[in-house]
Amino acid sequence: MLELKNIHKSFGEREILSGVNLKLEKGNVYTLMGANGSGKTTLFNIITNFLKADKGAVFFKKKRIDNLSPVTINSLGITRTFQNLRLIEGLTVKENILLAFKGNKGEKIWNALLPGIFLKDDKNSFEQKANEIIRKVFLDDVAESNAGEISYGQQKLLTLGCCLANDADLLLLDEPVAGINPIYWGKIITIINEVKAVGKTILLIEHHADFIKTISDALLFLNDGTLNIFDDYNQLRNNPQAQEAYL
Repeated sequence: MLELKNIHKSFGEREILSGVNLKLEKGNVYTLMGANGSGKTTLFNIITNFLKADKGAVFFKKKRIDNLSPVTINSLGITRTFQNLRLIEGLTVKENILLAFKGNKGEKIWNALLPGIFLKDDKNSFEQKANEIIRKVFLDDVAESNAGEISYGQQKLLTLGCCLANDADLLLLDEPVAGINPIYWGKIITIINEVKAVGKTILLIEHHADFIKTISDALLFLNDGTLNIFDDYNQLRNNPQAQEAYL
């Protein structure tokens, strides 16, 4: 699915990633862990080419992608969330979902604001799909509310809804449960399990132990620029390097 080969990245004299190698298999959930500043988000940015690696290569479905634009990488089947969420707060929940669909003639903001511009068949089709996703991410009761008016936990659900609308094969989720009420954890776990059940792959950054233990098929730990892989949380927790750097 995804392969990183010998990824290096430095900022000034500080080396953040030092020869990172990684293979992700289809249909698994991987959690990327590490201390603050260890390079987790940097790795996401390199995969999606928002940031260039100093050395190394990124392959997706055996195609090299580190020379492609973020938009092209997304079109090949990789989508992601960001810590700052990047929702359009002045648009409704449904309109944010509609904008995320590939091939939607209304994916331009001005068309989303004027949905009558859509061809009738397209409009009905995309609205039906949007309503289905809104149900899947537990946002039925706020579908017509502006994204900026709903709670932070609901905004997190909405970012996942936008990923579902994008219909990518690989989802990169940056701290999906950080800063939200544990009530939403179960909803996000349900969404991730449903995504996994249809054969999609998830790589997520997260710190919360209970969430990680529930959702992960494997744990990836960044420390001093290198990446170590653990089968479960207890194995990671018992690792001396992990204990010193993070736990």
